[in-house]
Amino acid sequence: MQYDERISMSFIRGTRWFVFALLVLTLMNAGWVCVSWGDGIRPLTGGISQEVYALSNDAESAEAQVKATPNDPEAHFLLAIAYSRTPYVEKALEELERSRRLARKSPEGFAMFDRKIAEYERMQLKAPNDPLLLYRLGFGYYMRGYAVANGYMPNLNGKSADGFYDQSEAAMKKLVALDSTDPYARNYLGFLLAERNPEKNYGQAVALWQESLKISPENPAAYMLLGQAALKKGDLKSAIEYTAQGLKIRNAWLAAHQIEPAKLKL
Repeated sequence: MQYDERISMSFIRGTRWFVFALLVLTLMNAGWVCVSWGDGIRPLTGGISQEVYALSNDAESAEAQVKATPNDPEAHFLLAIAYSRTPYVEKALEELERSRRLARKSPEGFAMFDRKIAEYERMQLKAPNDPLLLYRLGFGYYMRGYAVANGYMPNLNGKSADGFYDQSEAAMKKLVALDSTDPYARNYLGFLLAERNPEKNYGQAVALWQESLKISPENPAAYMLLGQAALKKGDLKSAIEYTAQGLKIRNAWLAAHQIEPAKLKL
């Protein structure tokens, strides 16, 4: 069976998402859902303002930057953030992983995240409650904590990986408190908690995703994250049900935005 649009092989090869990808494909092959693995985004146009790009959730601009600088880990980091505000949760997490992989190869390395954090913290002095800044700081601190936890960078001024993870969670929790209607802050606060300590934080993460669904029932990302978490816990039945529901909602989202889902070729 072939599809009109290709699934990123880097996503398939990632050990962290391999089983989840197989689950999604199984549901598609079984005819439960028909979804688009493409961008679902209008064609790229025009140039990019760096200031607008740095604090924008616009996926077109982020994709254009990646197209212009495909080996830049910063560009992929910002694309991950843009995708995290769309129905494509697996693309957001794929881009986070790609950003980490490219950081390991780049001359600047994971110090790029120190630079981005410093940039956002300077801007935050003038706008301490800006949701775009808080959201980016949440991801930036998480990536810096990952670098320390995995030995890619030393502690910074005595700050351990846990210190960065604490800051990551604090930024997202502040965003959740400031905006009671934002499902994405809850989605990725749950993600950050589950990534940090899945055994200890699993219940908190699930509660956040369920809260996100109460705020926005037509929210495929929360279902996809619940499916991934269930799969990690070995609950295949729940993983299938959550993932299928997320894909069905995403298909409806595509239709509502007049984006034609990919057609299967037998």
